[in-house]
Amino acid sequence: MESITLDGNVYLGYISIPDINIELPVLKNWSYPNLKISPCRYMGSVFTDDMIICAHNYTTHFGKIGNLHTDSEIIFTDVNGKEYRYQVINMAELSGTAVEQMQFGDAEDWDLTLFTCTLGGQTRVTVRAARIEE
Repeated sequence: MESITLDGNVYLGYISIPDINIELPVLKNWSYPNLKISPCRYMGSVFTDDMIICAHNYTTHFGKIGNLHTDSEIIFTDVNGKEYRYQVINMAELSGTAVEQMQFGDAEDWDLTLFTCTLGGQTRVTVRAARIEE
């Protein structure tokens, strides 16, 4: 995926979640310092339909993703302005140690995952979404 550097940070695009009034840039790589700035790509790509984006549970980041519902729309716009539209298909709370389940899921087919810590930090609010073909 192409990226752009602004103020020393490397971004892939931005994420919009209309149901919770979120529109935020997405950093190319996750790290603890990057998470303080904005959501980050944890792994994957829109091209391989396996992108995972993580963010802190700040109310200005992903703190409200637990309020999404099946059929909520998520839009990722890359640095070239191409939109990738997704529809929430599953919401779950995963253990903070369930790395393999976060990365590979279960039998359900998904193209995008968003996740953030719960307030206690022991589990992750996890949103799975499928790409909407246009």
